[in-house]
This record gives sequence, structure tokens and C-alpha cells, in this order.
Amino acid sequence: MTTDRTATGAAPSLRQLLHGEGQFAVDGLDGLLDTPPFKRTAPPCGPERHARTYDRLRALGEWVGGANVLHRDPARLLAALEWSATVDPPLFLAGTVQYAVCVAAMTELGRPGPYLAPLLDEVDRHETFGSIMITEVGRGNSHLATRTEARFDPATREFTLRTPDPAAAKFMSHVAGTGRAHMAIVYARLLHGDQECGVFPFAVRIRDGDRITDGIRITELPETTSVPLNYALVTFDNTRVPYDGWLRDDASIAPDGQFTDPLGDPDRRLVRSLSVSSNASTGAAAALTAAARAAVTIGIRHSQHRLTMGRLRTDLPVLNYRTQQEALYGVLAEVYACSLLVARVKAEYVRRRSARADLSEAHRPVWAPWASVSREQALTKAAATRILQHAAGVCRERAGAQGLLTVNRLLEYEGLAQVYQAAAGDNLLIRLDAGKQLVEDLTHTVSAPTTVGDLVSPSGALALALLRERGLLTELRGRVDTVSVAERNSFETWNPLLPDLVTLADAHQQRLLLEAFATAVADAESPDTGEGAHLPGLHALHTLYALKSLEQTLTWHLECGSLTASDAVRVHLERDRALDSVHPHLAVLLDGFALPDARLGAPMAEHDVVAALFASGEPAP
Repeated sequence: MTTDRTATGAAPSLRQLLHGEGQFAVDGLDGLLDTPPFKRTAPPCGPERHARTYDRLRALGEWVGGANVLHRDPARLLAALEWSATVDPPLFLAGTVQYAVCVAAMTELGRPGPYLAPLLDEVDRHETFGSIMITEVGRGNSHLATRTEARFDPATREFTLRTPDPAAAKFMSHVAGTGRAHMAIVYARLLHGDQECGVFPFAVRIRDGDRITDGIRITELPETTSVPLNYALVTFDNTRVPYDGWLRDDASIAPDGQFTDPLGDPDRRLVRSLSVSSNASTGAAAALTAAARAAVTIGIRHSQHRLTMGRLRTDLPVLNYRTQQEALYGVLAEVYACSLLVARVKAEYVRRRSARADLSEAHRPVWAPWASVSREQALTKAAATRILQHAAGVCRERAGAQGLLTVNRLLEYEGLAQVYQAAAGDNLLIRLDAGKQLVEDLTHTVSAPTTVGDLVSPSGALALALLRERGLLTELRGRVDTVSVAERNSFETWNPLLPDLVTLADAHQQRLLLEAFATAVADAESPDTGEGAHLPGLHALHTLYALKSLEQTLTWHLECGSLTASDAVRVHLERDRALDSVHPHLAVLLDGFALPDARLGAPMAEHDVVAALFASGEPAP
């Protein structure tokens, strides 16, 4: 990458804004790149790729000292997931499930006994690999209507898992044969006699190497190139699980058969059972944003070095063309905004991780449970997915055929975003639930901006974003208020409002992104942050992001009268000027991402891309 003295001096301040203290933990993992599992090549998908993924996961686990170490140190957990997503998306997905779901569920909800304690120890040492089984193949929103049954047997004080029909098969669990031991956190309806006790997770041994546990049937699914893993359909036929395999939290079944659950409500129990999704949501937001930083770095570096032979001027880097600048600087600004918001979400997650979730005010899930566990974390995960998909897609398109080579990572990053449209919570359902919560939660208010100043500026864009969110919220609440109380929860009431709920949730998320960028700029301007060599670049990118955000919502503002046609013309002109302001500061802005070449591993990002591409291939026989 092109560097200069300004970039070298400015990078530490930007890195602190973007990463906090977590960057040191991320950098400490780069030594893994010299170990055999990370030097070994593999095809884009298939058994050989899956075997390498699990070898890498074991190597990562050994490097950090075991899965339990990451569970006890949430900042280090997030660092491991960010690094994994940048280096190898399937490794990230397998690691998220191993660390953020399986270990977390067994530790936080389980009460270890003679069955669970050794299982947890095996997962800690990566002798057994974890998966999650919650989604059922036959119906949408299956999280809210789990049909897999776990019936309590009072004679043995065990549970038997049963799949009532093929439509209730667990879907996309990575437990197909790899010659390794696999377990899963299986979500099932607890049945005790004729009593429905709610949905709980169960820690279940799925297979020991090539031997499948009695009563379990595994059907391997066709391969995918989007985050390839050993995915499968799984059904249960009276599979027995010991009592301490029930991750019961504070619920219990007494020796006399009396079931008790202090939560006392199926919806609250569901949210509590899925509370580990907070780990997955925050981990995904952090990791997908890290992948987006890698994607835009690869894309811009390639455009800096790629010479063109157009007749207007020869030997000109493609990044000098306005079309390339519009595309790549726009996604650079988006990735910065997302990184700054995610840094705040990560800090809050680490701070609150030690406290038990308070479910007293939890919203009743309507379409999916994720926003009820943590609305802001779930929405941030959805935003990170969208921004990664856009960044990787734009960078791939702007790189031509180079972007299609898996060795250059962009396709894998796009695949990661595609998978996370549904993984860790379906993004559309998250936005629907979040929008409905914002409408119904009357304690949630959006204050009118007190001062606006220049409308066509970062502060003006934030004020207008507040105005738009407030207007959308007021309109939706007004429409709901016209409905009788008896009809408030009907399909007929809410179905016409669904597109507007998504729009409201997106407006809320966009305002949070703008606020995060503005707060970071204010922090950077503080005298405590040093000489401020990074400030011109940060200001330029902030302006570009704010004006692009405003440009995308001009229709609403013109319709509502908050902007005039002449204001709209100014927005376009000032956004164009912002592109010119960003260009001189690319070295500083990219150095803030702190991505060494070895971690990127993309030939197209090298200065001599031709030599790097030849080195990445093998001579044909």
C-alpha cells in the first residue's frame, strides 16, 4: 500500500477510533498464518475444504488457550471472530457457533453434571466441534413455533428428542461427516406429561467421528460456495439426552416430577433460551465489518495500482477515474461509519456481558426473537451485513475478472454477507420486529433537532435524519392509533404497514450510523487525541458519508418540505466536492484499518499484481 509520513503518524489515532483496544488482540493472531493449517490450500468447497476449516479452528483454539478462555474474555472473543472473518469466512462461522453459541449456552444456561461437564471440556479442547440446531426446514419463522420435541422420562430422568415429521427437520447444521466428533445445541419444546413447558436448548452429542448417535439421522446437503461447511438436515427418533444435557437455566424438574420455571412465560423463556444470540449478533456485526474493511482495502489498493490505457490518457491508475472514485469512496465512507458504530456496540457488549439479561421489559417477539433479545445489536448486525454485501460487491465489480478469483477474497466476503442475511437472525425479520417495537414502545421518542444550521452539511444531514425518523414514527403511530384495541394484534392491521416498519427501522439505524460518525469526529477533535494529522481525512469522509446518506433520502424531504429543489441541487454538488476532498487522504484512511498484507492474502491488492497472481497459481502439467 502507498504510505507516507502523514499516514504513519495519523494511523494510531484512527485505529483507536475504529478498533479501541481490541486491535492488539487481533494483531496477535497473525502468527497463526505461518502454521500448517493456514498455509495449506484447499478447493473452494467440498470435504477437503471442510477438513481444513476444522483444522484451522482447532489451531485457533489452541493458540488462544481454549474455547473457555474466549468465553471469559468477550473482547478477545470479538477479536478472534474479526480476525477469522477476514482470513477465512467458513472458519469465522464455525468459530462463532463453537465459541459464541455452544460454549456460551452450556456455560450460561447449563448446570454441568456427569454428562455436560466432560462434553464442555471436549468442546473447550476442540476434540468435539459444536453446531446449533434451531431452524426447521418446513416453515418460516420456525424459531417461534419449534416442533422438535424433548419429552421428559420420569423413570430415567432423561429426555427423548423426537422429530414429529420431516418438515420439522433441523436445517443447515454443520454436522455432516468429517471424521470428527460433533455436538449441537438443539432447541426443542419441553414436554412433561401433558404439560408444555416452553422451548429450551439441549446439549446433544451428534456423532463421534463416523459413528452417529443412536436415534439421529443425518442427511448431507448439497455443497454451497457461500461459506462452505458440512451442512446437513437432522432428525431425531427418541434420541436420549441425560438430565444435565438440558440447558435449563433456573428451571427444574423436582424428584417428585414438579416442573418450575421462574420466568413463568413461554415468550420470556424463548428469549432467555436464545439469549446467547446476543453473542452471535455482536460477533457477526464486528466480524462482518472487519470483512468489509478488508474488502474495501483490497478494492482500493487494486485500483491504485491498476494502470489503464484509455485514449484520454495512458498509464493512468483506474482510481483516477471519477466513476471509480464515486463507487469506492462511497463504500469506504459506509465502512467507516459502520466501523465506528460497531466500536460503540462492542464496548457496550463487553461492559454488559457480565450482567444477566433483564427480561422484565423484553418485547414479545412477533416474527423472530432476535430483536427481543437486543434490538440495537440485532439491527447493527443487519446493517453490517448490508454494508459488507455492498462493499464486497462494488469492489468485485470494479475489479473486473480479478474480483472473481476466490484467492482475492471478495467473492468469499460477498458469500459471507449472503449467508448472514439469515444467519444469526433473518435481517428482514429483525427489521420488521424492530420497527414494530419502535412504534409500540411509547417510551421510545425521537427528539426534534434543536439546531440545524447548514442543511447541506454533516450536522444538517444528522438533523434531517432525526426529522425523517421522527416523521416516519409519528405517521405510523397515528395509523395504528386509528385501529381498535381489539384489532391491534391482527394480521389485517399490520400487514399493510410492513414495508413502512422496515423503512422506519432502516431510518433509525441510519440515524445511529450518522450519530456514531459525528461522535467519533468530535472525539477525534479533542485536544487529548494528539496533533490531529488524521482529522482532514476523517472530516472529508464524514462529509461524504453524511451527504450520500442525505442524497438517498431526498425524495422524502422534498415531499415533506424539509428541503427545497435548490437544496437538493446543493446536496449533489457538495457530495461531488466531498469526493475530491477524500482523494488526498486515502493513505491515512486505509492505514486506519490496520490490515497487513499477510492477513489480506489477496494478490490483486499487491503493488505488483501480475507477479502476485503468478505466484498464487500452479504451473499446469
